[in-house]
Amino acid sequence: MHLNIKKTKENNKLTTGDWIKLAVFFVVYFFFIKSKDSIINYPYWLLLAVFAIVLIISAIFQSRKIREDYSKIEKRDKLLFLGINTIKIAVIAYFVSGILLIPFNYYTIYNSKKNNLSVENCEITGLSTYSKNRSIFYKFKGKTNVINGFKPIMESIKDNGKFENYYFVVEVRKSICNTYVLENWSIKEK
Repeated sequence: MHLNIKKTKENNKLTTGDWIKLAVFFVVYFFFIKSKDSIINYPYWLLLAVFAIVLIISAIFQSRKIREDYSKIEKRDKLLFLGINTIKIAVIAYFVSGILLIPFNYYTIYNSKKNNLSVENCEITGLSTYSKNRSIFYKFKGKTNVINGFKPIMESIKDNGKFENYYFVVEVRKSICNTYVLENWSIKEK
């Protein structure tokens, strides 16, 4: 019994190569997040479609290994095993979906460069100035959007709905799939 536990612990350790792969994976995913943040009216249907496809493919590829491991697990741990593997597959599918959409995001940004810059005054619908989640919620062409960022004026207008007396001013360029690429933003009094 003791030997089996030791062998399991050795099999579950991450090697240096695993850590390097994980770090590279997160750096690449960071490019997806940064590119997606500058796109207004992001087509989330596309993200969901890619996620669903990757999820199905991941589940198919992992099913044989999961079935083999499932048969070796004690009855009381089977539900936990299935839950952990379901979450693992979903998380991997989400990250892979983001990585697959990096070319789309950068093409969207590239495509917008041929269009003229336009300035829009948007209604601010909310503010968050917490140190780890500084965000502005605004309406752009009828849709509510959020941008993470901070300008000093946000501190003074956050309380008691003062933000309603201000516009969120965006400089955007139209792009594909009814998206707009955010070039710059500011807050100004109405």
